[in-house]
Amino acid sequence: MNTVKKIFFPVTVCVLLSFTMSCITTPVCFAPSSTPVTSKSVVQKLGKTEGSDSTWSFLGLWMWGRPDIEEAMKEAIQKKGGNALVDVRCYRTFRWFVLVGVTTVNVEGEAVRVTERP
Repeated sequence: MNTVKKIFFPVTVCVLLSFTMSCITTPVCFAPSSTPVTSKSVVQKLGKTEGSDSTWSFLGLWMWGRPDIEEAMKEAIQKKGGNALVDVRCYRTFRWFVLVGVTTVNVEGEAVRVTERP
C-alpha cells in the first residue's frame, strides 16, 4: 500500500503539469523569394537554411518585444552567406508553460546568391 502512494503522487503531479503546458504551430507565409528576383539572376544555390526569432510573455498578457520575421530571415540568410532566400516558408510557434509563454517565428528556405542582370 505504501508503494502505491509513492507512485501515485509523482504520476498525479506529472499529469497535472502536462495540462498546464501546450504548443501550437501555425503557418504564417509562403513565398517564392524573400526579395524580388525578376531583374536578378541566381548565381549560386547555397542550400537549405533556417532562422528564428523569439520573445517571452508573462501570463499571455505582457510580452517583451515581438518576434520579427525580418530578423529570422536575416539569420537564415547569414547562416549560409547568401543575400536572398527562395522557397520561403514561415511559421509561428506558441508554447505555454505554467506562467510563461514563448512565441517563436521560424523561417525556412534555400539560401542563394543573386546579382543584377546585365
